[in-house]
Amino acid sequence: MSGMNKGLFYLFEERVPLRMHQTLRKELGEGRRVLYISKNSPRLLETQLEFEEGLLDARWLSPRPFADCVPPMNLKMFEDVVYEFLQENPDGIIAINGLDVMEMWNSFHPIIDMLSRLRDRINVGNNNMVMSLDPKNFYPPKLEMLESITDEIISSYA
Repeated sequence: MSGMNKGLFYLFEERVPLRMHQTLRKELGEGRRVLYISKNSPRLLETQLEFEEGLLDARWLSPRPFADCVPPMNLKMFEDVVYEFLQENPDGIIAINGLDVMEMWNSFHPIIDMLSRLRDRINVGNNNMVMSLDPKNFYPPKLEMLESITDEIISSYA
């Protein structure tokens, strides 16, 4: 994948987020800010991504009451964090790794509805949204619904 087209939602279907991280490192290297909401700790993400200070805002999908955490059961808070970032960063990137964790706390349809709203917001601007997931962890109808709301699918699976 060579660069991201602005205003698109990319779905990376891969066992671990290697290609997504490769893409994010390239975009961070070009000075784009990233809000990364992940099932992995912010410290781990910071070791996996090379970036200039101040470009990465890493948040943990965790019910812990800390500033760097977003409770996976609170989709409204998740959405508010994303909208605040988009307002402050008109050229920023939203990165998500942890849809499986969010699904454990919520039913699938509210998550799809939220991602659709976010995609609509992304599609009218210069932002991007990227999400990594292992498709083997999702039933085919759910994966199809998710694929239907994304603009481009990058798959490591044949």
